[in-house]
Amino acid sequence: MNQVRVARQPIFDRRLEVVGYELLFRAGDATTAVVADPERATATVVLNSFTELGLERVVGARPAWINVSRDFVLHGFATSVPPDLVLLEILEDELIDDELVTAITALKQQGHRFALDDFHYTPSAEPLLQLVDVVKLDLLALGRDNLADEIARLRPYGVSLLAEKLEAQEDFAYCLNAGCDLFQGYFFCRPELVQGRRVDANRLSLLRLLAALQDPSIELADLERTIALDVSLSYRLLRYINSAFFGLRQEVRSVGQALALLGMERLKQWAALSIFTSIEVKPAELSLIALIRARFCELAFRHASGANASELFTLGLFSVIDALMDLPMEEVLERIPFPQDMRLALITHEGPKGRLLDCVTALERGDFEQAEALVPDAGDLYASALAWANRAADAAFVQVGLDA
Repeated sequence: MNQVRVARQPIFDRRLEVVGYELLFRAGDATTAVVADPERATATVVLNSFTELGLERVVGARPAWINVSRDFVLHGFATSVPPDLVLLEILEDELIDDELVTAITALKQQGHRFALDDFHYTPSAEPLLQLVDVVKLDLLALGRDNLADEIARLRPYGVSLLAEKLEAQEDFAYCLNAGCDLFQGYFFCRPELVQGRRVDANRLSLLRLLAALQDPSIELADLERTIALDVSLSYRLLRYINSAFFGLRQEVRSVGQALALLGMERLKQWAALSIFTSIEVKPAELSLIALIRARFCELAFRHASGANASELFTLGLFSVIDALMDLPMEEVLERIPFPQDMRLALITHEGPKGRLLDCVTALERGDFEQAEALVPDAGDLYASALAWANRAADAAFVQVGLDA
């Protein structure tokens, strides 16, 4: 197992703040391998994630949620993971007996936390319900009525209830009103239907700036005049260039100097990032996903013929702009003169650029086979993108202007 692939899915609280990431692992070649000892294989992959990948590169400061089996617990592998950084998920259909309950009780005394995954009540689950911290309820499998029944049954146990497989905004709203505490799914990546929404003036000026940057003949002097006339843009730009992300020895005090240091390509990235920081009502995780996709596409530039890395960074970043603005992708793109192949990639995932977006979304859901069929080194690129995005988020989403 000389290669470890990992994907992550965020877990949200009721305020849509990320409280952890579920990690999905795969080891070895994606299309082969007969593993003689699955439990040892799982253990090797999990432990390798701490050593080869570095847990902080994958999840930052938030806990990792990892699926484990009964044998993973009984064979002592669980004692090798740090209890303050990891929450262990046990499938509900594992054999629950005194041996497993005893082992989990001992681990709980050492500070380990547990979730019961894919839960559907049976009497045999009673002993574990007295021990686990979280119970995960699959909305897609249960349906709304059965989910409500399970919530009512589980409330006396005092466990946190996590609703998963939420595919739309209305799913999240239903589970929130039903009393769930935690949420997982792709609902936050889709635009909420809001009739008559308009782009506010500040965001529109950013879109216009980004549109101007698509003109290959534009000069830095023209851009300096445009930015200098907008106090908010000037402030954001200087905050960005002076952030720890760049590590400059001397403070930059003028828009012209900032533009000269950034250059045209990085200026395009800054303008695009600034659009995202101006959106306050969406979970910050959505902006982080945009950064991960942007960096992944940038790193995978050789798989999209005729595209440069900067253009692909913008492609990945804008792949969630419809959800951030609650507007159809076509309507957002009307304001930006992207080339036709970029528009088709963002709207329908057509062409080489569209395949990059298909690849990174496959990685997000843990479909490593599809991802690596599209981009052979997708797993390595995604791990690098995760690490970069976690570092860059402070500069892009804090220094630039979440507090501006």
